[in-house]
Amino acid sequence: MPIVSCVITAEPEKGFQVEKALLEIPGVEVYGGELKEEDNAYYVIVVLDGETYEELERMEKQIKEVDGVIQVAMIEAHFLDEFEKIERGEIVPKNPFHGLKRAEKEAERMWFGEDENEGEEN
Repeated sequence: MPIVSCVITAEPEKGFQVEKALLEIPGVEVYGGELKEEDNAYYVIVVLDGETYEELERMEKQIKEVDGVIQVAMIEAHFLDEFEKIERGEIVPKNPFHGLKRAEKEAERMWFGEDENEGEEN
């Protein structure tokens, strides 16, 4: 089960409302917030807990849509359980590198001097 700890930066005047909204998002555990006047920001510590990486992405998207949220910063991530499920064939992840083969072929073509823009200056 992937688990990610984050610091949410919110507009100082909306910090408490952001905390309340985060409590409504399934899989988001709120550990507290604090106004830092010297930074002119309200910081909220949260943990995202899901079954898959895709669930974490959904949570992050929901957090970013909360009125007053400025930034979501990941602090630490734990994906070991998900990796073990992948190894056992229990889950099959989507391939985020689907364009990698195309990029490798392009790099290889350029490496061997087959660059169609060869000789042109940038």
